Amino acid sequence: MQGSPRISEFAAISQLQKLFSGTSSRVEVGIGDDAAVLKARGRLVWTVDTAVEHVHFERAWLSLGDLGWRSFQAAASDVCAMAATPIAALSSVIFPAQFGASELNQLARGQRAAARALGCQIVGGNLSCGSELSVTTTLLGEAARPLLRSGAEPGDELWLCGDLGLAAAGLRLLERGILRGEAAPARRALRAFRRPCAELSAGLSLARRAHAAIDISDGLAGDAAHLAHESGVRLLFDVRAVEATLSSALHSLALELKLSALQLALYGGEDYALLAAGPSRARPDGARVVGRVERGRGVWLADGRRLTRAGAGFQHSGGRKPRRMGA
Repeated sequence: MQGSPRISEFAAISQLQKLFSGTSSRVEVGIGDDAAVLKARGRLVWTVDTAVEHVHFERAWLSLGDLGWRSFQAAASDVCAMAATPIAALSSVIFPAQFGASELNQLARGQRAAARALGCQIVGGNLSCGSELSVTTTLLGEAARPLLRSGAEPGDELWLCGDLGLAAAGLRLLERGILRGEAAPARRALRAFRRPCAELSAGLSLARRAHAAIDISDGLAGDAAHLAHESGVRLLFDVRAVEATLSSALHSLALELKLSALQLALYGGEDYALLAAGPSRARPDGARVVGRVERGRGVWLADGRRLTRAGAGFQHSGGRKPRRMGA
């Protein structure tokens, strides 16, 4: 780990080693050596995700504990979408000069809480000083049979696992300077943005049931386009079915914000729900049908007899979102 002005390198390593210590049977060697050593079974699923200040978040919007949680769960969501179980993670933090040991501790505690919630252990990483705060999480999972984006077939149902729109509504509140919600819908939306939860149980329930899946980080329409492209099919969403999945909290808050709840769900982003395609006979409990797979291309919205092509998905701060190779 590289040093920084106000954080002693060896003190930071010792601090993080204590915070991230665990008893996972998959970890032979964790923090403290040149690299971690893992025991693995099945096939490995590997992803990386970065959260950058002024691109993905502003410091005023959330606590450092929230940032640690949020950045970890966002990375884990990719692994969950592939019906895999997270087993170990690496964290690379770049922090500004005024970032001290107390701030690092707050951030790391958020990461630790998120990792423990998923039964995963943080086994190492890197510290460095830079002009702005960023957190990069590399996460390793394992699956007997990883679920890809490329298997959707005409005739499949489209399943939604998780909630849509609330994180986007929370972001709109934060952008308007509303940091604390007075009413329950606002509090729920702010929490959805600050403390999202990867759909681990839902992802595992899709194993050997779904033909394809993807996590929803850029809005339902935007991520559906990736699945449609990789599978070479057309996805047709039933607008009324999608609306039926939206929470009363979202509808209430959308009215207050003078926004469309449906638009927040389709184009808002950062919900980390799952979209899957599979046969009706295999639909898992809790999965809600929101459309179907057809021959053709693209993503379409059916509202009664009206058929329209969906627009693009969510983009962070001027479209500067760092993209993973798969997304």
